[in-house]
Amino acid sequence: MPANLHSNLWSVIRQDSITTTTREEDEEPFLPVYEPPVGSKVSRYRGPPLALARSPTTSNLSESFLQMDSQETMVYTYNLLTECAPLQFSVLVEPEADQPNHYTLSLSMKVGYVERALCAPVTLRLSIDPRRLDFSVFIFPPRTSLPAGCLYHLRVWLQTAGIDHRIFSDNDLWVGKDPDFRSVGDATFAVLRNATQDMLIYQGIVGRAHVSFIIRWKLVEVGLYSLSLEYEAGGAGRTLFEDCYMRLECEPQIVTFLIYSIPVTSTPHGASHRLRFWLRTPFVSHSPASSATSQSESYIYQRIWKSDDFKIGAGLNFEALGPRLVMGVRDPDSPRIERDFPSLNPNRQRSARTPTNAIGSSR
Repeated sequence: MPANLHSNLWSVIRQDSITTTTREEDEEPFLPVYEPPVGSKVSRYRGPPLALARSPTTSNLSESFLQMDSQETMVYTYNLLTECAPLQFSVLVEPEADQPNHYTLSLSMKVGYVERALCAPVTLRLSIDPRRLDFSVFIFPPRTSLPAGCLYHLRVWLQTAGIDHRIFSDNDLWVGKDPDFRSVGDATFAVLRNATQDMLIYQGIVGRAHVSFIIRWKLVEVGLYSLSLEYEAGGAGRTLFEDCYMRLECEPQIVTFLIYSIPVTSTPHGASHRLRFWLRTPFVSHSPASSATSQSESYIYQRIWKSDDFKIGAGLNFEALGPRLVMGVRDPDSPRIERDFPSLNPNRQRSARTPTNAIGSSR
Protein backbone atom coordinates (compact mmCIF):
# COMPACT_ATOMS: atom_id res chain seq x y z
CA MET A 1 0.00 0.00 0.00
CA PRO A 2 1.46 3.40 -0.94
CA ALA A 3 2.92 5.25 2.00
CA ASN A 4 1.30 8.60 1.21
CA LEU A 5 -2.29 7.36 1.48
CA HIS A 6 -2.44 7.06 5.28
CA SER A 7 -3.22 9.99 7.55
CA ASN A 8 -4.01 10.25 11.23
CA LEU A 9 -7.74 10.89 11.28
CA TRP A 10 -7.57 11.61 15.00
CA SER A 11 -5.13 14.48 14.42
CA VAL A 12 -8.11 16.41 13.13
CA ILE A 13 -10.72 15.15 15.57
CA ARG A 14 -9.74 13.49 18.84
CA GLN A 15 -13.04 11.75 19.34
CA ASP A 16 -15.51 10.01 17.11
CA SER A 17 -18.21 12.42 15.91
CA ILE A 18 -20.63 9.63 15.16
CA THR A 19 -21.75 7.83 18.30
CA THR A 20 -23.17 4.35 18.01
CA THR A 21 -25.16 2.43 20.59
CA THR A 22 -23.23 -0.47 22.05
CA ARG A 23 -24.34 -3.03 24.58
CA GLU A 24 -22.50 -3.17 27.85
CA GLU A 25 -20.83 -6.49 28.56
CA ASP A 26 -19.38 -7.79 31.79
CA GLU A 27 -17.36 -10.45 30.05
CA GLU A 28 -16.49 -11.69 26.63
CA PRO A 29 -19.01 -14.09 25.04
CA PHE A 30 -17.98 -17.50 23.80
CA LEU A 31 -16.01 -17.01 20.61
CA PRO A 32 -16.17 -19.47 17.72
CA VAL A 33 -12.91 -20.48 16.10
CA TYR A 34 -11.77 -18.11 13.37
CA GLU A 35 -8.73 -17.86 11.21
CA PRO A 36 -6.09 -15.52 12.69
CA PRO A 37 -5.46 -12.13 11.06
CA VAL A 38 -3.73 -12.25 7.74
CA GLY A 39 -0.90 -10.14 9.09
CA SER A 40 0.12 -7.23 11.22
CA LYS A 41 2.89 -4.68 11.16
CA VAL A 42 4.09 -1.66 13.06
CA SER A 43 5.64 1.57 11.87
CA ARG A 44 7.36 4.52 13.47
CA TYR A 45 6.93 8.07 12.23
CA ARG A 46 8.50 11.47 12.99
CA GLY A 47 6.74 14.52 11.65
CA PRO A 48 3.67 16.75 11.88
CA PRO A 49 0.52 15.02 13.20
CA LEU A 50 -1.33 15.62 9.94
CA ALA A 51 1.28 13.82 7.83
CA LEU A 52 1.32 10.29 9.14
CA ALA A 53 2.82 7.77 6.73
CA ARG A 54 1.52 4.27 6.10
CA SER A 55 3.44 1.46 7.73
CA PRO A 56 6.61 0.53 5.82
CA THR A 57 7.56 -3.05 5.13
CA THR A 58 10.30 -3.01 7.75
CA SER A 59 10.46 -1.21 11.09
CA ASN A 60 13.37 0.26 13.02
CA LEU A 61 12.68 -0.43 16.70
CA SER A 62 16.25 -0.52 17.92
CA GLU A 63 15.91 2.35 20.42
CA SER A 64 16.17 1.14 23.99
CA PHE A 65 14.72 4.21 25.70
CA LEU A 66 11.04 4.14 26.60
CA GLN A 67 10.02 7.73 25.98
CA MET A 68 8.70 8.61 22.54
CA ASP A 69 9.41 11.91 20.89
CA SER A 70 6.42 14.26 20.96
CA GLN A 71 6.39 14.26 17.14
CA GLU A 72 6.33 10.47 16.88
CA THR A 73 3.28 8.35 16.24
CA MET A 74 3.43 4.58 16.31
CA VAL A 75 1.08 2.84 13.86
CA TYR A 76 0.21 -0.81 14.49
CA THR A 77 -1.58 -2.24 11.44
CA TYR A 78 -3.60 -5.47 11.37
CA ASN A 79 -5.19 -7.07 8.32
CA LEU A 80 -8.31 -9.23 8.50
CA LEU A 81 -9.82 -11.15 5.60
CA THR A 82 -13.60 -11.49 5.88
CA GLU A 83 -16.16 -12.93 3.51
CA CYS A 84 -17.10 -9.45 2.28
CA ALA A 85 -13.74 -7.74 1.82
CA PRO A 86 -10.26 -7.31 3.31
CA LEU A 87 -10.34 -5.05 6.37
CA GLN A 88 -7.39 -3.13 7.74
CA PHE A 89 -7.32 -1.80 11.29
CA SER A 90 -4.71 0.67 12.54
CA VAL A 91 -3.99 1.36 16.20
CA LEU A 92 -2.23 4.71 16.60
CA VAL A 93 -0.14 5.42 19.71
CA GLU A 94 0.63 9.09 20.34
CA PRO A 95 2.46 10.55 23.38
CA GLU A 96 0.74 13.15 25.53
CA ALA A 97 2.92 16.25 25.42
CA ASP A 98 2.16 17.42 28.95
CA GLN A 99 2.02 14.02 30.68
CA PRO A 100 5.13 11.84 30.70
CA ASN A 101 4.50 8.12 30.06
CA HIS A 102 0.92 8.82 29.00
CA TYR A 103 -0.19 7.85 25.50
CA THR A 104 -3.40 8.25 23.53
CA LEU A 105 -4.51 5.22 21.53
CA SER A 106 -6.92 5.64 18.64
CA LEU A 107 -8.37 3.20 16.13
CA SER A 108 -9.23 3.45 12.44
CA MET A 109 -10.56 1.02 9.84
CA LYS A 110 -9.85 0.97 6.12
CA VAL A 111 -11.98 -0.98 3.67
CA GLY A 112 -11.87 -0.37 -0.05
CA TYR A 113 -11.30 3.30 -0.77
CA VAL A 114 -12.37 4.61 2.65
CA GLU A 115 -10.59 4.90 5.99
CA ARG A 116 -12.46 6.23 9.02
CA ALA A 117 -12.08 6.44 12.78
CA LEU A 118 -13.75 3.95 15.11
CA CYS A 119 -14.53 4.13 18.82
CA ALA A 120 -13.28 6.89 21.10
CA PRO A 121 -9.58 7.44 21.87
CA VAL A 122 -8.20 5.90 25.06
CA THR A 123 -5.36 7.34 27.17
CA LEU A 124 -3.04 4.89 28.94
CA ARG A 125 -0.08 5.26 31.26
CA LEU A 126 2.68 2.96 30.04
CA SER A 127 5.85 1.89 31.83
CA ILE A 128 6.79 -0.33 28.89
CA ASP A 129 8.23 0.54 25.50
CA PRO A 130 5.39 1.94 23.34
CA ARG A 131 7.33 0.81 20.27
CA ARG A 132 6.96 -2.85 21.23
CA LEU A 133 3.27 -3.20 22.01
CA ASP A 134 1.30 -6.30 21.09
CA PHE A 135 -2.41 -6.12 20.23
CA SER A 136 -5.04 -8.73 19.52
CA VAL A 137 -7.46 -7.37 16.92
CA PHE A 138 -10.41 -9.54 15.91
CA ILE A 139 -14.05 -9.49 14.84
CA PHE A 140 -16.82 -12.04 15.18
CA PRO A 141 -20.43 -12.03 13.97
CA PRO A 142 -23.47 -12.16 16.26
CA ARG A 143 -26.05 -14.86 15.79
CA THR A 144 -28.29 -12.80 13.51
CA SER A 145 -28.31 -9.46 11.72
CA LEU A 146 -30.49 -7.67 9.20
CA PRO A 147 -29.31 -7.38 6.47
CA ALA A 148 -27.62 -10.71 7.04
CA GLY A 149 -23.86 -11.19 7.02
CA CYS A 150 -22.66 -7.64 7.57
CA LEU A 151 -22.73 -7.06 11.35
CA TYR A 152 -19.62 -7.73 13.43
CA HIS A 153 -18.45 -7.29 16.99
CA LEU A 154 -14.99 -5.70 17.13
CA ARG A 155 -12.47 -6.16 19.92
CA VAL A 156 -8.97 -4.76 20.41
CA TRP A 157 -6.94 -6.07 23.35
CA LEU A 158 -3.50 -4.96 24.50
CA GLN A 159 -1.17 -7.68 25.83
CA THR A 160 1.45 -6.64 28.40
CA ALA A 161 3.58 -9.12 30.35
CA GLY A 162 0.96 -11.84 30.08
CA ILE A 163 -1.89 -9.48 30.99
CA ASP A 164 -4.68 -8.65 28.53
CA HIS A 165 -6.37 -5.23 28.57
CA ARG A 166 -9.44 -4.55 26.45
CA ILE A 167 -8.88 -1.18 24.76
CA PHE A 168 -11.56 -0.88 22.08
CA SER A 169 -14.96 -2.48 21.69
CA ASP A 170 -17.70 -1.95 19.11
CA ASN A 171 -20.80 -4.12 18.78
CA ASP A 172 -22.17 -2.17 15.81
CA LEU A 173 -19.58 -2.56 13.08
CA TRP A 174 -21.64 -2.88 9.91
CA VAL A 175 -19.78 -3.64 6.70
CA GLY A 176 -20.70 -5.97 3.85
CA LYS A 177 -20.52 -6.72 0.17
CA ASP A 178 -23.85 -6.23 -1.63
CA PRO A 179 -26.13 -6.80 1.39
CA ASP A 180 -29.72 -7.77 0.66
CA PHE A 181 -31.49 -4.63 1.85
CA ARG A 182 -34.75 -5.96 0.43
CA SER A 183 -34.84 -8.26 3.44
CA VAL A 184 -35.36 -5.24 5.71
CA GLY A 185 -39.13 -5.29 6.09
CA ASP A 186 -41.14 -2.05 5.80
CA ALA A 187 -38.03 -0.09 4.78
CA THR A 188 -38.54 3.04 2.68
CA PHE A 189 -35.50 4.07 0.63
CA ALA A 190 -34.48 7.59 -0.33
CA VAL A 191 -33.60 8.29 -3.96
CA LEU A 192 -30.73 10.43 -5.26
CA ARG A 193 -32.21 13.52 -6.94
CA ASN A 194 -29.31 15.93 -7.32
CA ALA A 195 -25.52 15.75 -7.06
CA THR A 196 -22.78 18.36 -7.31
CA GLN A 197 -19.08 18.22 -6.62
CA ASP A 198 -19.50 18.59 -2.86
CA MET A 199 -23.20 17.93 -2.18
CA LEU A 200 -25.79 15.20 -2.76
CA ILE A 201 -29.54 15.45 -2.19
CA TYR A 202 -31.62 12.34 -1.56
CA GLN A 203 -35.40 12.48 -1.32
CA GLY A 204 -37.66 10.06 0.49
CA ILE A 205 -40.99 9.72 2.26
CA VAL A 206 -40.87 9.29 6.04
CA GLY A 207 -44.16 9.08 7.90
CA ARG A 208 -45.96 10.41 4.78
CA ALA A 209 -43.70 13.47 4.92
CA HIS A 210 -41.55 14.33 1.91
CA VAL A 211 -38.02 14.66 3.29
CA SER A 212 -34.82 15.83 1.60
CA PHE A 213 -31.53 14.49 2.99
CA ILE A 214 -28.58 16.75 2.18
CA ILE A 215 -25.08 15.26 2.30
CA ARG A 216 -22.11 17.62 2.19
CA TRP A 217 -18.41 16.94 1.61
CA LYS A 218 -15.82 19.41 2.89
CA LEU A 219 -12.16 19.11 1.93
CA VAL A 220 -9.94 19.31 5.03
CA GLU A 221 -6.62 18.52 3.38
CA VAL A 222 -5.47 16.42 0.45
CA GLY A 223 -7.39 13.14 0.64
CA LEU A 224 -9.09 13.97 3.96
CA TYR A 225 -12.76 14.99 3.96
CA SER A 226 -15.43 15.94 6.47
CA LEU A 227 -18.92 14.49 5.93
CA SER A 228 -22.19 15.91 7.26
CA LEU A 229 -25.88 15.01 6.95
CA GLU A 230 -28.93 17.21 7.42
CA TYR A 231 -32.56 16.95 6.54
CA GLU A 232 -35.22 19.40 5.34
CA ALA A 233 -38.98 18.93 5.16
CA GLY A 234 -41.68 21.55 4.68
CA GLY A 235 -39.27 24.45 5.06
CA ALA A 236 -37.66 23.27 8.33
CA GLY A 237 -34.73 20.99 9.07
CA ARG A 238 -31.65 20.41 11.16
CA THR A 239 -28.22 18.79 11.11
CA LEU A 240 -28.24 15.09 11.94
CA PHE A 241 -24.46 14.73 12.17
CA GLU A 242 -21.37 16.61 11.08
CA ASP A 243 -17.57 16.41 11.15
CA CYS A 244 -17.38 12.73 10.24
CA TYR A 245 -13.79 12.58 8.96
CA MET A 246 -12.75 10.13 6.28
CA ARG A 247 -9.62 9.44 4.28
CA LEU A 248 -10.54 8.75 0.65
CA GLU A 249 -8.39 7.04 -1.96
CA CYS A 250 -10.84 8.15 -4.62
CA GLU A 251 -12.78 11.23 -5.62
CA PRO A 252 -15.86 11.94 -3.48
CA GLN A 253 -17.99 11.54 -6.60
CA ILE A 254 -17.18 7.80 -6.53
CA VAL A 255 -18.86 7.49 -3.13
CA THR A 256 -22.64 7.10 -2.98
CA PHE A 257 -25.03 6.50 -0.10
CA LEU A 258 -28.01 4.44 0.95
CA ILE A 259 -30.58 6.06 3.24
CA TYR A 260 -33.69 4.31 4.45
CA SER A 261 -36.25 4.55 7.25
CA ILE A 262 -38.24 1.91 9.11
CA PRO A 263 -41.49 2.84 10.89
CA VAL A 264 -41.71 2.22 14.63
CA THR A 265 -44.96 1.62 16.46
CA SER A 266 -45.94 4.97 17.96
CA THR A 267 -48.82 7.14 19.00
CA PRO A 268 -49.75 9.04 16.96
CA HIS A 269 -49.23 6.62 14.10
CA GLY A 270 -46.37 7.47 11.73
CA ALA A 271 -44.46 9.75 14.13
CA SER A 272 -41.40 7.63 14.99
CA HIS A 273 -38.88 5.94 12.71
CA ARG A 274 -35.53 4.25 12.59
CA LEU A 275 -33.17 5.98 10.18
CA ARG A 276 -30.11 4.29 8.65
CA PHE A 277 -27.27 5.89 6.71
CA TRP A 278 -24.87 3.70 4.71
CA LEU A 279 -21.85 4.61 2.59
CA ARG A 280 -21.25 2.73 -0.67
CA THR A 281 -18.02 2.35 -2.70
CA PRO A 282 -17.13 0.05 -5.61
CA PHE A 283 -15.70 -3.29 -4.55
CA VAL A 284 -11.93 -3.50 -5.07
CA SER A 285 -11.13 -7.04 -6.19
CA HIS A 286 -7.71 -8.51 -5.40
CA SER A 287 -8.23 -11.30 -7.91
CA PRO A 288 -7.13 -10.35 -11.45
CA ALA A 289 -9.39 -13.00 -12.94
CA SER A 290 -12.54 -11.53 -11.39
CA SER A 291 -11.63 -7.85 -11.25
CA ALA A 292 -13.16 -7.10 -14.64
CA THR A 293 -16.64 -8.13 -13.51
CA SER A 294 -16.66 -7.71 -9.73
CA GLN A 295 -15.61 -4.05 -9.72
CA SER A 296 -18.47 -3.08 -12.02
CA GLU A 297 -21.18 -5.16 -10.34
CA SER A 298 -20.35 -5.25 -6.64
CA TYR A 299 -20.17 -2.64 -3.89
CA ILE A 300 -18.94 -2.42 -0.33
CA TYR A 301 -21.39 -0.91 2.14
CA GLN A 302 -20.58 0.57 5.56
CA ARG A 303 -23.14 1.86 8.00
CA ILE A 304 -21.91 5.26 9.13
CA TRP A 305 -24.75 6.56 11.29
CA LYS A 306 -28.13 5.57 12.69
CA SER A 307 -31.03 6.97 14.68
CA ASP A 308 -33.66 4.88 16.44
CA ASP A 309 -35.91 7.84 17.29
CA PHE A 310 -36.21 9.99 14.19
CA LYS A 311 -39.43 11.94 14.85
CA ILE A 312 -41.26 13.32 11.84
CA GLY A 313 -44.59 12.82 10.11
CA ALA A 314 -47.28 14.48 8.00
CA GLY A 315 -50.83 15.07 9.24
CA LEU A 316 -50.22 13.45 12.62
CA ASN A 317 -53.34 12.85 14.69
CA PHE A 318 -52.32 13.96 18.19
CA GLU A 319 -55.88 13.41 19.42
CA ALA A 320 -55.05 9.70 19.27
CA LEU A 321 -53.14 10.16 22.55
CA GLY A 322 -56.50 9.91 24.33
CA PRO A 323 -59.26 11.95 25.93
CA ARG A 324 -56.95 13.27 28.67
CA LEU A 325 -54.84 15.12 26.12
CA VAL A 326 -54.68 18.87 26.83
CA MET A 327 -53.77 20.83 23.72
CA GLY A 328 -52.28 24.32 24.03
CA VAL A 329 -53.84 27.35 22.36
CA ARG A 330 -51.61 30.07 20.99
CA ASP A 331 -51.93 33.46 22.63
CA PRO A 332 -53.57 35.99 20.28
CA ASP A 333 -50.68 38.44 20.95
CA SER A 334 -47.98 35.98 19.83
CA PRO A 335 -45.61 35.93 18.16
CA ARG A 336 -44.19 39.25 19.29
CA ILE A 337 -40.78 40.88 19.00
CA GLU A 338 -38.75 41.16 22.21
CA ARG A 339 -35.50 43.10 22.42
CA ASP A 340 -32.81 42.27 24.98
CA PHE A 341 -34.98 39.42 26.22
CA PRO A 342 -33.14 37.60 29.05
CA SER A 343 -32.07 34.14 28.00
CA LEU A 344 -32.62 31.16 30.30
CA ASN A 345 -29.51 29.57 28.82
CA PRO A 346 -26.47 31.69 29.80
CA ASN A 347 -24.15 29.55 27.66
CA ARG A 348 -25.99 30.44 24.48
CA GLN A 349 -24.35 33.26 22.55
CA ARG A 350 -26.89 35.89 21.68
CA SER A 351 -26.90 37.34 18.18
CA ALA A 352 -25.98 40.92 17.54
CA ARG A 353 -28.56 43.45 18.75
CA THR A 354 -31.12 44.28 16.07
CA PRO A 355 -30.59 47.81 14.69
CA THR A 356 -33.40 50.31 15.27
CA ASN A 357 -34.06 50.74 11.55
CA ALA A 358 -34.54 47.02 10.91
CA ILE A 359 -37.63 45.76 9.17
CA GLY A 360 -40.52 45.51 11.58
CA SER A 361 -39.07 47.92 14.16
CA SER A 362 -40.79 51.06 15.29
CA ARG A 363 -39.46 54.42 14.09
